[in-house]
Amino acid sequence: MRKISWLWLIIGLSTLFVIECAEISYDTLRNKIIDAERSVAVGGNIWLTSAEDKANSILMNAKRAEMAEGVKTPEKFPPAMHFFQGKQYLRQSEVFRIIQKLPKGALLHGHNTGMVSSRWIITNLTTLYNLYTCRDVNGLLMFTYEQSKCHSEVQNVCLERINAEDRRLYERQLEKHINMYTVHPESMITDKRKIWQRFYNIFKSVENFYSYQPAFCNYHKRLLEELCEDNIFYAELRSPLTPLYGDNNRTMNALEVANELEAIVEGFKARHPDFVGLKVIYTKPNQGTVDEMAQHLITFKQLHDAKPNFIIGFDLVGQEDTGDPLHKFVNELTDMPPTANFFFHAGETNWFGKTDWNLMDALLLNTKRIGHGYALPKHPNIWSTVKKRNIAIEVSPISNQVMGLVWDLRNHPATFLIAENFPIVITADYPGIWNSKGLSYDFYYAFMALAPAEADLRFLKQLALNSIKYSILTSEERRKINRVFQKKWEEFIYNVINLRF
Repeated sequence: MRKISWLWLIIGLSTLFVIECAEISYDTLRNKIIDAERSVAVGGNIWLTSAEDKANSILMNAKRAEMAEGVKTPEKFPPAMHFFQGKQYLRQSEVFRIIQKLPKGALLHGHNTGMVSSRWIITNLTTLYNLYTCRDVNGLLMFTYEQSKCHSEVQNVCLERINAEDRRLYERQLEKHINMYTVHPESMITDKRKIWQRFYNIFKSVENFYSYQPAFCNYHKRLLEELCEDNIFYAELRSPLTPLYGDNNRTMNALEVANELEAIVEGFKARHPDFVGLKVIYTKPNQGTVDEMAQHLITFKQLHDAKPNFIIGFDLVGQEDTGDPLHKFVNELTDMPPTANFFFHAGETNWFGKTDWNLMDALLLNTKRIGHGYALPKHPNIWSTVKKRNIAIEVSPISNQVMGLVWDLRNHPATFLIAENFPIVITADYPGIWNSKGLSYDFYYAFMALAPAEADLRFLKQLALNSIKYSILTSEERRKINRVFQKKWEEFIYNVINLRF
């Protein structure tokens, strides 16, 4: 390689090289630039122990092999496919098996009624004798314990299951009403209205079902079990704390529902001492009048005042493109107690200069984290401020794909956030609704599709550490979660080195 005289100025966010009139080879300069990019990306500053280095070698051998195979057979390469089509190939993925064992820290963006596996729900929650199905006024199938809610003939689920010629087929038919899965996702990706309508229909179908107090309790116990099974030991869930009803014709209000949920969490923690806890981000729809929003915030203040370390914040949810902008409710949202936090969904859109201005309002309202932030790279002044203020972005790869924002996750804008070492956390949103579970699938797609090809164990460890860092924890809780993570991380490294996965 011939020597060349260079006068180059290469500037990165945390790296500055000045190479002046030096005799340096092309390849040397090229490698310096590559190393510089790696060092400033997510995980670039993580140092690995000798044991972690051994585990990393195993992980990266598997990753490089899967990527090489993906070049030869792209039609079977999950990171380049829609999740509904690619999930089947993850059964053969050594990378995915390792990620399943990875301690992931905390899940910071999940909606409680979309968290539990749909197969488990059908198999375990539809067996109560008094559960019925019927149709509403629009012909949508509903699960209900209150026949008065029906506008059609009711069917007892237990009797239908007993009388079904093929019980498994009957249960699969039921599951279609609470799951977004489709064999041909490409048929919906061009029309987000269809995607969101199907999404909303699921919640209409289960609204009465999950509001039945015994079902609510069993559902949330399973939610906690699925978190632990996926090596997650803390969560902050979005929940509207919808009133519950029981067999005694008594309705539980939002505070009573919070008490019920907190009791479930405390009971679970007693049986699982490594589980740090679960807290609630109170949510309401992003559409409504100013007076309705004012009432929602009054309720939130009452809940937060009663349980400041359990009801930790507030968010607005729903399709951003059709919802009301945050700016509409600025007067109401600025009147909040100092201990409360906002965790606004913002920038979950393909639009530029329209819906995405919610990012600016989320910043002005001092949001603690930003949900999705998909449009953030389009706004340099906003993303620069986000980074300076160390506001975490809750990235939900599979959700963004299923909901029609992006087809090939290698084109997801979070690739920019990763390259620039933004404070990101990987989240799951509604994993139970699209045949996912916990965080493993989203971590896999982040590792294999969003991150650089040579991103390694440092990247995965940084994601887990970020989830802990940006959690809302007391000092005691933070000390405990750090102890738990260190213990589980050492066990994980040992298991990878000894091929126990």
